[in-house]
Amino acid sequence: MAHQEDIPIGIGGLPEVVFSSQFPDVLIENVGENAVVTVTIGDEQVLQETLYPSSMGIVLEDMQSLVEPYARQRLTVPVTVSASCQNGKSYEATVRVLYSAADMGDDVNAQEFYDGHFLSSLMGPKVTAIGRLEKLSYYGTGTASVTAVYDDGSTQEFPAVATGGNTDYTRIDVSPDQYVAEGKTLMEYHVVAGSRRQDFIVAPERLDCAPILCFVNSWGVEELLYCTGLHEVSPEYKRSQTRLGRYKRTYRLEETRHFKADTGPLTQAMADWVDEVLRSDEIRVCNFYHGKVQPGKEVVITDSKSDRTNDDAELPRITFTYEYAQRNHNVLQLYREGRIFDNTFDDTFN
Repeated sequence: MAHQEDIPIGIGGLPEVVFSSQFPDVLIENVGENAVVTVTIGDEQVLQETLYPSSMGIVLEDMQSLVEPYARQRLTVPVTVSASCQNGKSYEATVRVLYSAADMGDDVNAQEFYDGHFLSSLMGPKVTAIGRLEKLSYYGTGTASVTAVYDDGSTQEFPAVATGGNTDYTRIDVSPDQYVAEGKTLMEYHVVAGSRRQDFIVAPERLDCAPILCFVNSWGVEELLYCTGLHEVSPEYKRSQTRLGRYKRTYRLEETRHFKADTGPLTQAMADWVDEVLRSDEIRVCNFYHGKVQPGKEVVITDSKSDRTNDDAELPRITFTYEYAQRNHNVLQLYREGRIFDNTFDDTFN
């Protein structure tokens, strides 16, 4: 039996799977006078330093800042910490990091989340409608299926169509148009991938939606928000002018188009989920052209109101203001002749 000190247990604090937002400090013990510490993320070496221990050993702090950009890019990535010590010992430990900008809490097991959840904070059914694009993403490459439920009580099974991802995660298209049956009304459908499940309720009315926002959520994947409330635009023009001879001239014009959106009535679960849009740092306004939802210009949210109460009878609604991220706000929409707004479902004029 090997002596205890010969067993490479010198790296502590690393579980097998961890969220990037909760990457722990790494403790390297029993290193002698110093150790060459190497951190490898994926197949890229990102750190190699000779470090000297304190009374506790060598402690790698704030590893989250180092790991998170790589985890966001790939959603899940292996991180290996190794130490080649002055006393001749060598240690190595590898952890799989799941990207999460959210604090998941100590009671949420990262491996269980990997196996059992879609990459979304929505903890209830999502309300959708015919004509909308809907996406879901999950870790792994397993297949997913959809069970559609119709107004006559009948059901039908469909395979979920994979539209993207890599060897680490899968993105599927679960738009309701795919599950329409002739002579029946689609009422709801259920998406299942392994032990994961997401329910969709199909609204009977196809309401005009403005805006349609495609945003990157706290797990680094895209989701879509359809706002059904009032949509306003308030152009602002800042003019710099001077007089040249007998004429006053505008030599600089800065245009800012402020859009104000209202989500319309939401369920409590969807109201909590919409907070993901408000905290997202990557949002695009989408347009509905030729029967398809297409990504458009990048926007930034400049103000929001998302107050809610614990009143079970309340139907919360969230309002927010956004504007184009680009400097030039003189945006022409060739395919929306006669419309003020460029991202709605209906084909009527204002």
